[in-house]
Amino acid sequence: MNPTRKRSSVRLRAPLPRPVGSLAAAGLAAALVAAGLTTPAVAAGAAGTVTVRLDPSYQQPPFQGWGTALGWFANVTGGWPDDRRDRLADDLYGADGLGFTVARYNIGGGDSPETAPYMRPGAAVPGYWNRPGAETPDWWDPAEPDHWNPDADANQRWWLGAAKARGADTFEAFSNPAPYFMTSSGRVSGAENGTQDNLRPDQYERFSAYLSGALQRVQDSTGVAFDSLSPVNEPNTDYWHAGGRQEGSHWDPSSQAHMISALRSALDEKAMSTPIAAMDETNPDVFRTDWEAYGPTVRDSVGRLNTHTYGTNGRTGVRDIAKGEATALWMSEVDVGGSVPQSFTDMSPAFDLAARVNDDIRELEPRAWVLWQAVEDYENMNPDHENSNWGLIQTDFTPEDAATEPLRKNKKYWAMANYSRFVRPGSRVINTDDPQTLAALCPGGQGTVVVHTNPTGEEREVTLDLTGFESVGSAPVERYTTDTAKNLQRESDVTTDGKLLKATVGAGSVTTFVLPGVGGVNTDATTAPTGAARQVVGDNSGMALAVAADGVKSRPVQRTSDAADTAQQWTFTKSSASDWGNTAAYRITNAKTGKALSVSGDTLTFATPGGSPQQQWIRSTTGDGHATLINSATGKLLDVTGVATDDGSPVGVYRPTTGANQSWTFRGTGR
Repeated sequence: MNPTRKRSSVRLRAPLPRPVGSLAAAGLAAALVAAGLTTPAVAAGAAGTVTVRLDPSYQQPPFQGWGTALGWFANVTGGWPDDRRDRLADDLYGADGLGFTVARYNIGGGDSPETAPYMRPGAAVPGYWNRPGAETPDWWDPAEPDHWNPDADANQRWWLGAAKARGADTFEAFSNPAPYFMTSSGRVSGAENGTQDNLRPDQYERFSAYLSGALQRVQDSTGVAFDSLSPVNEPNTDYWHAGGRQEGSHWDPSSQAHMISALRSALDEKAMSTPIAAMDETNPDVFRTDWEAYGPTVRDSVGRLNTHTYGTNGRTGVRDIAKGEATALWMSEVDVGGSVPQSFTDMSPAFDLAARVNDDIRELEPRAWVLWQAVEDYENMNPDHENSNWGLIQTDFTPEDAATEPLRKNKKYWAMANYSRFVRPGSRVINTDDPQTLAALCPGGQGTVVVHTNPTGEEREVTLDLTGFESVGSAPVERYTTDTAKNLQRESDVTTDGKLLKATVGAGSVTTFVLPGVGGVNTDATTAPTGAARQVVGDNSGMALAVAADGVKSRPVQRTSDAADTAQQWTFTKSSASDWGNTAAYRITNAKTGKALSVSGDTLTFATPGGSPQQQWIRSTTGDGHATLINSATGKLLDVTGVATDDGSPVGVYRPTTGANQSWTFRGTGR
């Protein structure tokens, strides 16, 4: 849910058939431009060249897929005539559409039948409770069968079946509020004060029974098995107010923790092993604030970490939390409206979306990437209302005739296809040194997909440096372009020249390259910091990690950089030489003392080299030459204490903060 709008085990799948360009859609776009109905815009920029180095020696885990929350649009369109709803489902989940494989199902809370409707179209998601008689205090009893409505929410449940029938295999249920009769305000849109919790303090167990019971009933009626259940949404915010136009509820961090524990108990009592996802916070920085307030038992109850990226600061901190906890992470909700008025030919919103995808995946390293609403209300987006570009498809949520209501795809839809049609479940995203380029190994490791965005006003020569790969092959490289006039159009093939691929991409375009012969890791050209000794230089201070003598003991400090000083030289030994994953662990040994960096409790220390987790360090990097080092035993990061910049300042370990005092550059020493 967009706060700026106040919203108003992995199974591998084969790649989809290669798409062809949509000439009809491109013709329509050109006609709209000619008629003056839209004003396509391309970001200004100079012609140029860019060389992008692909790094298969740093691989994210197998990708679970792309998807969308269902919620409002499914609540509306799931009841439309078959022709219209099937076409929408094909557009999102079909093999000739976006090929989404993830669906997030919204378990509604439900306002009182006596409350006059006040929410935006589609936002009043039905609850699963039933009130068979007069309303009395605490009338609802989850043990009473007639207090449930197992047939509720038929429209959204239709979408679950439609997604599954088209190949979706990853499903999450999520909740925005509790039912009205469990809230302090009596409404599912929030408390009277947006900084106060709306769930009454005595309702945690009942709400947990409601969520677990609703989940059972959805699974029974649809045959969909849910991979996770998320009980709170954007909780530590002030967005949610009684009478607002959408469901929502504030939860302070202690309330979140209480809810997670109560839900885990309720699921366990029903012998339901469904993992809990948490906490679907609005942005990574607030996610970290919430997570740091959870105790160890609560953290252990969380089976997957979910963050939204409506704000973008702090992504790498959440990434490192996930690695330290050895828990999978999703980017579970976002969309962008763009900076231009509603348009179906302007590429600017597509560039905004591509940048969000690239940055999220590079900095968060998520297992899945999920949109908020892939289908938006056209009337709400038109110039008389928000005049914006939310959603990939826009259609009127209150049409005169749903059977003839147009389904309008914008350029964000086609840019999304540049990713989702090619980076398939089971793919492994790899690092690049260019933030406008995303690359991934195909499932099975043979073949690579590259998506490059050129938002400038001039064509660009792109060189892909493939020296990091073991093999390149000579098979033709396919390419597909989305720009003002093209919708994922197949262009002429290109060929590699040794371990380089050169191609010209058009102005204002998103281009996907499919390199079928490229795979493996060239062990002589990896970015893994193994081999010769290196300095570990702090990005905040410019000083090097060193061993300082302190009587008979040694301590870790930062020193003015001197590559010849053996006290500043470190050897990285990977625990498994063939592990190219983003959680590969290293032992870091000092050249002068022969001792390894280790952690004892919360203290950074040295120890005789061994294989204990206390001596294992995970390298996280976005491919820009900088890295954090996460201790495998504690989840804490190598950290210059107090953000100090003085020579001799102590170095220790601390929880992830995204501060430059936790960021390091590895430099050669000539040894």
